[in-house]
Amino acid sequence: MKGRCLISLLLPMLLLCVSCTQQPEKKGAPEKVARAKAASAKKSPLKIIHLAGETTGINPRAGKLTIRGKDGDVDIYATEKTIIHIGRDQSRLSDITAGNRATVKYLELDGKNIARSIFIAREAPEEKEPPKDEPPSPQPPEKITPEQPPSDSQKPPLPPS
Repeated sequence: MKGRCLISLLLPMLLLCVSCTQQPEKKGAPEKVARAKAASAKKSPLKIIHLAGETTGINPRAGKLTIRGKDGDVDIYATEKTIIHIGRDQSRLSDITAGNRATVKYLELDGKNIARSIFIAREAPEEKEPPKDEPPSPQPPEKITPEQPPSDSQKPPLPPS
């Protein structure tokens, strides 16, 4: 009986010790690790570029949009991940027309400008002319002074008797 008690206490402790021990990490050759760190340090971080201008050319088949900014024409390529909005509505590249004002956020990858988002401003509706006021009446307004009694048109009506 004592043997069974001793085994029932020692067996779980042994399993606990075995499961909690840490195994050493497997590492590659030191020169491979150093090369990987150096290669990642050489890559420059991606920079998002903002461009605002007028759309001058659209080629939906090639996924290409040309925008004339202050520094000249820039070709932008749209992908399936590109977010395109015309006004507040989500849209497609084929819905964009030349001559619209556009704001584009893009990345320069492998010599290509890849669009992240394209926002096209809707043209403001034509301003309606303000309603014309009625021309002033030809009679000048009547002036009332404290000493002068009001005219008949300004007297309050008398109660019926």
